[in-house]
Amino acid sequence: MSFMKMKKLALCAMVWCLGLASSFAVSDGEIHARAAVLMDAQTGEVLYSKNGDEKLYPGGTTMIMTALLGAEAGDTVLDGAVHFSDDVTKLDRDVAVLGISADHPVTLRNALTAMMTYTGCDAALDTAVTVAPSVADFVHMMNDKAVAIGATNTHFTNPHGLPDANHVSTAKDLAKIAVYAMQNQTFKSFTGRTSFVMPYTNGGSQEVFSMNEFLNSGYKGANGIKTGATDYGGATLVASATRGDKTYVVSILNSDNRSGDAKLLMDFAFAETTAIDAVSKEDGKSAVAEKKENKTTPEEDAEAYTLRDAPEGQTLTGIAAQHISK
Repeated sequence: MSFMKMKKLALCAMVWCLGLASSFAVSDGEIHARAAVLMDAQTGEVLYSKNGDEKLYPGGTTMIMTALLGAEAGDTVLDGAVHFSDDVTKLDRDVAVLGISADHPVTLRNALTAMMTYTGCDAALDTAVTVAPSVADFVHMMNDKAVAIGATNTHFTNPHGLPDANHVSTAKDLAKIAVYAMQNQTFKSFTGRTSFVMPYTNGGSQEVFSMNEFLNSGYKGANGIKTGATDYGGATLVASATRGDKTYVVSILNSDNRSGDAKLLMDFAFAETTAIDAVSKEDGKSAVAEKKENKTTPEEDAEAYTLRDAPEGQTLTGIAAQHISK
């Protein structure tokens, strides 16, 4: 069989597989969240968006940025004692805290790990005054970092995510922040735990447990980055999952089924990946072997990996759909 015929067969196989993947689609009606985004962590491509740019209250997912800045402070700060913020005494009684105090001191590293596993508004405030001169200075750092990451529709007013009319983000921005943060191995070490024993530097410890249903569900490859509750319409979640060499991030805002939303979007992402990988591993390998035998020209080599010239923004799934409809 000639190499050119092999290419045509590979194209047909790819279109067929992509057609199967596209049959597993996600509609906005299936997603409970007010806003949701699915993002490829390697490329930053948005694979699904529902109200992705709408400014909403991020809740406890704010702590992703808090933990990121803590991670970037370096090992000397992380392994030193947490400083205590006076603002902790102003928190409402029903706010989730870790109980960090002079009687129960911890390192910043352990405080952040516990905060990302469970929550802890006191840990967020204490992180602020450990990394920066004041909470206000730390919030300024948070906003500067958001701009640097490209989260331009985000504005933070505090490090914990408690309600404030001016404290807003979007599903897309939170996904961007998470993708950026998960590239930091120190930040990544704070996440993905169903429980954590936080040791006190003066002896003793406290065990905390994750409230992240997506992580606790045992979803294959899951890393539940952060959850949060809101007073403005539902729960929030930012999570990632990795299988093989592919990692995806989901950002869910204001949902009464955040874990279900995350699972549905992740299933969609990995279904697409599986179909494309099947073509790459089988037809792609055959084409490479055929090329070596036929000693193709550089021009043919380049063409072999081009599905077709597509308009900007058109996806492989969309191309497959066009072929199938003809």
